[in-house]
This record gives sequence, structure tokens and C-alpha cells, in this order.
Amino acid sequence: MPADSVTIQQYRTDYAPGDLSSTVGLPQSCRTSSSTILSVDEALRIINDQTPKPVAVETSVTTSVIGSVIAEDVYSAGMVPTCHASAVDGYAITVEERTITKGDLPRISSVNTNASERLGPLQPGSVVRTTISSPHPPNANAVIRIEDAYQVGPEKGLVKNLTDDTILGKDVRAPGSYIAEKSQIFARGDIISSVGGAVSLLAMAGVPTIKVFEKPRVGVLSISDGITEYTRQLSDASRLAVISGLVSCGFEFEDLGVAHSTSHCELEYALRTRTHLILIIKDISTNDQDFKSTIEWTLGGFIHFDQVHMKPSRQTLFATIPVNATENPLTGQILRPLFSLPNDPTSALVAFNLFVLPSLNKLSGLDESYTNTAAKPWAKPQLGLPRVAVVLTHHFPLDPKKTDYHLAVVTGSRSDARLYATSINAKNTGAQGSYATGSVKANALIILRAGRGVGIKGEIVEALLMGPVHGSDVRLIC
Repeated sequence: MPADSVTIQQYRTDYAPGDLSSTVGLPQSCRTSSSTILSVDEALRIINDQTPKPVAVETSVTTSVIGSVIAEDVYSAGMVPTCHASAVDGYAITVEERTITKGDLPRISSVNTNASERLGPLQPGSVVRTTISSPHPPNANAVIRIEDAYQVGPEKGLVKNLTDDTILGKDVRAPGSYIAEKSQIFARGDIISSVGGAVSLLAMAGVPTIKVFEKPRVGVLSISDGITEYTRQLSDASRLAVISGLVSCGFEFEDLGVAHSTSHCELEYALRTRTHLILIIKDISTNDQDFKSTIEWTLGGFIHFDQVHMKPSRQTLFATIPVNATENPLTGQILRPLFSLPNDPTSALVAFNLFVLPSLNKLSGLDESYTNTAAKPWAKPQLGLPRVAVVLTHHFPLDPKKTDYHLAVVTGSRSDARLYATSINAKNTGAQGSYATGSVKANALIILRAGRGVGIKGEIVEALLMGPVHGSDVRLIC
């Protein structure tokens, strides 16, 4: 039954849990998942290795491609402009000598341009009123800028030149000077940004369709075995924290509701939906062993890790589930990433930004550039959040055993051009609660390495930027 034609309620009724292992995957004897506590770097390496490669699709050039990654080099269909055109507003003119002097231009009359008609050559001693990007008459070879001339005489039929700066070829765009014919305008791995006019450039180059990597769609599922009012609130808050992260990063999602750890149908239904990655919020009432057994034995999945040596988000799980790829009979089977995040808003947010986002970036094609970045490492987009150096504005307590990914506000100083980090804790003690009110203002995760004592005010540490950085008047003299 197609995923888009059945509801979760219908699926629970129509599909028997006992039949699922045969429809999904690998032999049960192959389940040898690891429960080792990994470092953050090891966990990120595994996530990168196990995340499937992106899928290229051909699509029309519309605003829907904004945020997509180019899957195949793009070349212009023609040249722009197709003829000589003006680079400014003014008067197109034929210059026989290298320059013309200011003053009255003899025997020059103004001619109105009709862009809908083909322009003939300029007659001796005449000009054409032109605007930026307008086509020029074939023999026009310079432009007097609008601010450097004005019309005088009867019915303003004469033009007075006010400058000596009109030079042969000045302010004239040659054919193909903006975009050369059959030239490469995008390379594989380039991002179609929402700024900079990427979509308009494609339209101007006459490109009707392009190949991009398909944007991943995320299924968000909550799991609980005994929901109380408190766990329901935590689950709702964690779910919204994750969904907010997805929306802010431009990813589509499908809310798959609430399931039980022993209810195989909900997980199987989630895998049959048109999603590329499953995000699960699992509360403390869930039977952890039943949940893992469902992933491994019933769904034929493999749990790569279920704990990470860090705080918060220690109880983060990453698995891959084999899914019958009916839409791609050549491959027969694909692996779908599955993340289980802690049922705590702060922990879920940290885990999403630190672990889930790099996987989504790879699924989006962000790691698929042809560009040789050995000499230009800045040219290759980094998976996950941008990593920067920041200055601590106060002491931050350190955990003696685990690296702490601390929610903070980072601002850019108008005085010394440095980035400064302040804890979201209102008292600036650096202590991070499970869900401080100030977390809604956080735009970064400060990386506090394990150690004794505190991170000293004025110390430079690494941070992962989650959002835009605003200016401030902060400045420290250390």
C-alpha cells in the first residue's frame, strides 16, 4: 500500500507486526549493534560514513530550487547581452576620436529609443537616449552618462556635454561580456543561495531546467510507553525544538505523531513514508531494550551507537534501517538514517545541531563538489554548523570528564571586530539548566573541553554557530 494513501491508524490495522521483519530487511542473525560510548568525533565520522549519498533529480528553474545543491555543472544557453548595450543611463553616441570634450555637441539631436523595434545605425551627429542594459544601435561606441549631460534648445532637441570623461567604449557592454555563450555558470556542489540572485542568473542565462540533489524530507516521531502530563510537555517541547531547527535550516518535515516502543507498526509506517531520515524523540518512560529490539530484530536495522561522551545529549542514538526501495528497483534496497534524541528540549536541540544536521547536509549534496579544495579549503562547504573562535565574556564552569556543548549568545563587537560568547544563564554563572528561558536567545554552542575549574573570562574557545550574529558594544581588555 503506498505511503501517501494510508493513514497511521489504517496502517496499524492493516499491517501485522509479525510480518514486518520479512518485508524490511536483513537476516536477524546479522544484528550485532554496538553499545560503546563514543567520542563526538567518532560519532560524527560514523554518521558521515553511514549517511547515504544524495539523489540527483532534474527540475525546472523556479524559486523552489533555492537552497538546493547543484548536481551537475550548469552552462549558459546563450550569451548575455546578445548585442552591445548600455551599462548606465544616458546617451549612446558614436565617438570617432578617443575622447570628446565637454560643451555643446554640434549637430546632435535627441532620438527616442524604441526597444521593441530593431535599431538602425546612428546618423552623423545624433544620439540615442538609453537606459541601463538597453541595446545600442550597431555603430554606437560610447555613452554620455545622464548626470553628465542635459538637453537644451528648442523642444530640448540638443544635448550639452558637461564632462571630458566620455571615452571610446566607456559604459558600453560588449556582447557576451556578462555571460559568455556556453560558459559555466554553476559547478556541481554549488548552493543556489537565496541571496546574490542565483535563480535570476539561471533565468538570464536561458537555462530552463537543472539537475539538483533532492532535498531530504524528515519524519519526526515521538515514542513513549507511559505518558504523564510532565513527559507530554517535555515531548511536545522537544518535538517543537527539533521542528524549529528543521524549518530554520530549510528542510521539510512530516509529523508522524506519538508511538510506543513496542508498537512496531508506527516505526514501519514512518519508514514507508516519503521521508529520507527519521527523527525520534524518546521519553524516559520508554522501555529502552524494547525500543532497540524493535530497531534491530523487527526492522532489521543496525544501531551504530546509543551514547556519546558529552553533555548534554549523552543519550543520542544513531541507527540505519534497510528499506525496500520500490521506487528504485536497480538498487533494490537503501539504508535510511534514524536518530533518537533525548526527551529534553535543550538536549534535543544540541543533538540536532551537532549530529542530525551534518547527516541532512550530506543527504542534501553539500559534500558533492567537484572542486579541488586541497589548495582552497574555504571553497568546500562544511557539513554541520560553522565553527568559529569566540572570546568568553565571563567564567564558564567545566565538566571534569566530558566536553560540554553550552548554549550561548555570540555577538560581534563593533569595537575590536571579535566574536564574544555569553552564557544564556541570566546570572552569567555559566551553569546550564535543562531548559533555561534564555535558551530561546541562543545562537551558538560553545565547546567547553573537559577540565578542572572554569573556562577563564577572556579565553578563546571554539563555538558552533546556530544562527545569525548581531553587533554589540562588548569589548574585553585582557
